[in-house]
Formats: sequence, structure tokens, C-alpha cells
Amino acid sequence: MMNVSRVAFDANDRGERLFAEGKLDEALAAFNEAVLASPGYAAGWLNRAHVLERLGRSSEAEADREAARSLISTMQSRALQQAQVEPAREWATLPQPRPRYDHDSEDVAGPGRYILNFFLAGFVGLLMTFILRNHGWLATWVSLAIFVAMIIMLVAKGPEALGLNF
Repeated sequence: MMNVSRVAFDANDRGERLFAEGKLDEALAAFNEAVLASPGYAAGWLNRAHVLERLGRSSEAEADREAARSLISTMQSRALQQAQVEPAREWATLPQPRPRYDHDSEDVAGPGRYILNFFLAGFVGLLMTFILRNHGWLATWVSLAIFVAMIIMLVAKGPEALGLNF
């Protein structure tokens, strides 16, 4: 239905009303006007074919049906081509991902990593995560090493290190 004029729409609507009222000759004139106003308007061709069929002009009706089929298949193939081109355009406009070790001022460590490192090494873990935010999981490994060292010191000194007397 590409480039269909308002005249063609109005003439087609008028023709449909006239066809419903049984005024076949007037409906045919309206559909002729619609087809002349916009030759690419498949509905006009199809409606004219219905009127011609009712008037007993089968060969002309079949020619109009064939014209409508041709227009519809052309529109479908254009729509299919457009659907195949659009995703390619969409992907081409997407921003490219940033390299993992791109050292800029943006914080690339997510909130989960800050929380994990806080649980492992407290405020030292938070500070390490902030300083090493562009170095992947390095801050987490350092926080884990601090956590393991604290556990080893706790085991070496016993529960007295925490002030627990058993």
C-alpha cells in the first residue's frame, strides 16, 4: 500500500458503500477512480474485481485479481527485504564494547565486587577494590589473601586473639 493517495482511499470507501447498497455501476466507477488515482493500491484492484465478477465480466475480474496479487507479492517481498536489512543496520549502530583493561576514570568494578571484598577484608578490601578497579579480579584475590592471613593468625593465637576465654 505504498504511496496511496487520499483520493484513492476515499473513492475506495465510496465504492464499498455503493457495492453494499447494490449499486454496481456506481461502485465500479468509484473503484475505477481509486485505481486511476493510485495504481499501486491493491484494495482498489480487488474491490473492482468483485464488482466485475458480479457484473458477469469474469475475464476482466480475473485480470484485476492478478494485478492485486502482483501488487501484494511485491509489497511482501519489499517488506521481507526491509526486514532483512533493518537488523544489519541496527547492529551496525550499536557501540563497540570497551576493552577490559581500558584505564580510564570510569569504575568498572561492579557493586558486587565491592561487597565481596568488604566481607573478605573489610575497609582494606573496599580501598583495594577502588584502587585496582580496572584490573579485573586482582583486588578480590588480594582481599582473599588478606582474609586467609587473618584466619591463619587467628588460628595461631587461638580464641584469646578475639578476647574469648574458654
